[in-house]
Amino acid sequence: MNKALSLVALLFPFIAFAQDEKDSSEVSFGGYADGYYSYYTNAKEVAYQQHDAIGAYHNNFGLNIAQLTAAYNSNRMRGVLTLHAGDIPAITWAGTYRNIQEANAGVRLAKGLWLDMGFFKTHVGTESFLPKDNLMSIITLGTFYGPFYQSGARLSYDTESEWHFELHAINGYNLHIDNNDYKTFGLLVSHDFGDHFGMGYAAMAGQERVGQLRDGYLIYQNMFANWNYEKLDVQVGLDVAVANQWRPTTPIGSNGWLANPLIAGLATFKYHFSDQFAASFRGEVFSDESNINSFSYSPSVNSTTGASRLSTDATGMTVFGSTFGFEYAPTTNGFLRIESRTLYHPDATTSIYPDGWDATRAPMNPMLNGRMQLMATAGFYFDKTIKFAR
Repeated sequence: MNKALSLVALLFPFIAFAQDEKDSSEVSFGGYADGYYSYYTNAKEVAYQQHDAIGAYHNNFGLNIAQLTAAYNSNRMRGVLTLHAGDIPAITWAGTYRNIQEANAGVRLAKGLWLDMGFFKTHVGTESFLPKDNLMSIITLGTFYGPFYQSGARLSYDTESEWHFELHAINGYNLHIDNNDYKTFGLLVSHDFGDHFGMGYAAMAGQERVGQLRDGYLIYQNMFANWNYEKLDVQVGLDVAVANQWRPTTPIGSNGWLANPLIAGLATFKYHFSDQFAASFRGEVFSDESNINSFSYSPSVNSTTGASRLSTDATGMTVFGSTFGFEYAPTTNGFLRIESRTLYHPDATTSIYPDGWDATRAPMNPMLNGRMQLMATAGFYFDKTIKFAR
């Protein structure tokens, strides 16, 4: 009881300060739809392709995502609800709440200081998982194997000098419901250095069950920078993750730490020829030799039954990639993009599918030593805000 009274006394000046201000509020509604056609070289049938959530099915017209958003903002409270469907949530979201992208509510504790609780999009990563928020539609392997969502509490603070801070207490890495006795904690710090350059650092650390980890410690860090000047946009990012496996199933270093860190990097360049036309290039690398949050798969066919199946290789992987893209944006809230990405896995166990491989009877088409994806995607989004004052 004494602790509760002390907390109320501590927060009372901030709450009273917020109540003294004139209240104003607004309600926003938004929608976004993103469809695609995708084709992969060295692929079999109309099947899901490993490492992808954008244009993820070979030789297929599909829906990356369709979402609806409603948000409320006032001087004292705020909240947002986004529902979604399509390949992105079907592939990367899991469990009961698969169709909820975010659902959270918050209260202002002081000027610039907010406490929010609920379901959130992840605070970690250079790219977003939504094509409309990125320079290119296809996301890197580092983004695909990074976190997409989280549930918990967020304490955020914005300064007048363009600094942004966040502290997170969450249930875990890509989790809505906690699966062990310990919480995961996160941090985000970002700063805009004028109108053309911004950078930030994000991290999360906790006890996780992901990849080869079974309640092992995971420390995941991301650093990013964005620069735009005249007609050129540049984005660079680096992810580094280390893990300690309590019950290791892969070769480990000293003191139980996995021998190899996860390292993922990207550099994207987008040049705008005009307000409507742009071209992009991106280079990427993804190295997870200790299988911290990914697996390598190889195709196999049972010699007796003829059944197609995936074999898990615990040897890790290092994949290099390059992506070229062209964009036509007829309006400020819509686009048509044509992109081509090549991935190269030099240590893949095979370069061909075995005789009798049937992708329709296996969970996915695993990537072999190399693969090219050709994709056309069209997206449209809108936002409508209604303001109130009293």
